[in-house]
Amino acid sequence: MPYSFTRKITGIFFRTTDTFRELEEEHLAPALFHFLKLTALFSLLMTATLYTLPGMPIATRWSLAAQALRPQDFFVVLLVATVMMPLAIGVWLHIWVYIFGGRRGIGQTLKAAMYSYTPFYIIAWIPILGLLGGAASTLYPQYVGIRELHHVSTKRAAGAVCAAAFLPVVAVFGIITLLLAAPASMVTAPTSGNGTLVLPDSPYLLERSELPGNIIIYTANEIESGLIMRRAKDYGCLKEYSMMYATEKPSPPTTRNIRHFVMIFPPGNAAKMVQADENYYRGLVPPRNAEELPAPDIGDRCISYRTPGTGSGSGEAYESYCIIFTKGDVYERFFTYGPSPDYELLKDLAERAAAKIP
Repeated sequence: MPYSFTRKITGIFFRTTDTFRELEEEHLAPALFHFLKLTALFSLLMTATLYTLPGMPIATRWSLAAQALRPQDFFVVLLVATVMMPLAIGVWLHIWVYIFGGRRGIGQTLKAAMYSYTPFYIIAWIPILGLLGGAASTLYPQYVGIRELHHVSTKRAAGAVCAAAFLPVVAVFGIITLLLAAPASMVTAPTSGNGTLVLPDSPYLLERSELPGNIIIYTANEIESGLIMRRAKDYGCLKEYSMMYATEKPSPPTTRNIRHFVMIFPPGNAAKMVQADENYYRGLVPPRNAEELPAPDIGDRCISYRTPGTGSGSGEAYESYCIIFTKGDVYERFFTYGPSPDYELLKDLAERAAAKIP
């Protein structure tokens, strides 16, 4: 009897070993089709959750992405990521499967990897429960799948899955530990030999001497052309710079930060970018609707909004503020993220930045 979409889901959850045995002779195409439907469902549910339940405790990476993207754009980005990442993990897993004796081909490994993400995609979008489930929910079905589809022993299947899963975790943990242990001077922007901050080549970026005294962390980078946001590319963005300010040493997700973006556009297009941002904020619906604030009197055009209930990884809800302005062909956007946002500091930085533009 052919396996339906729902039967495969319940089978992976409740009859893992029997399900993989019965799917052993299945071609890769049906497994891929099941996987694509699952990722589309997850992406839709996650997008709906982020944009309609902003006060729920959802990981910081999701809530920050929701601030930067429109719902439809977020859905597409998330769908592509959720399709590509497990497939890449499947290739990495196959290296270890082969080392541990699996010889039935990469197709069987990819089947095991794709089906193993069934529990994750079913529960990860659910607030709180999804955070607790996480990627660990993929390990058991992945282990069973490798054991049954490659006909290897329990120890060999477990060894391949553990090596593939935990070696990257150990490497990332080591890098994070080094970064957290580094002194504050090592996590700020690069400096020259005499200690002067080295900024990207732009006359519009605030220098150390132009910042308020309570700013202790300050980074600045030029964005690669391939990473410039899609909407900005549509308006012909020529250059983009990203800056971050903080009044305390970073300690996510509890640190208050201010992000600052500078974009250079062809004549007339910077104002169109501000209009697009205004349409975005006005299009937000409750409970995540944005409140328009009196904008500072800076630049040729300036808008300001407060967005309530942005979720943080700590489970706390916090407000986010933004100030966006254009002056000539220069577009600048400031927004806060993290608890207890300082709107007055945001305005201060925006006014200082506007003063640098001729």
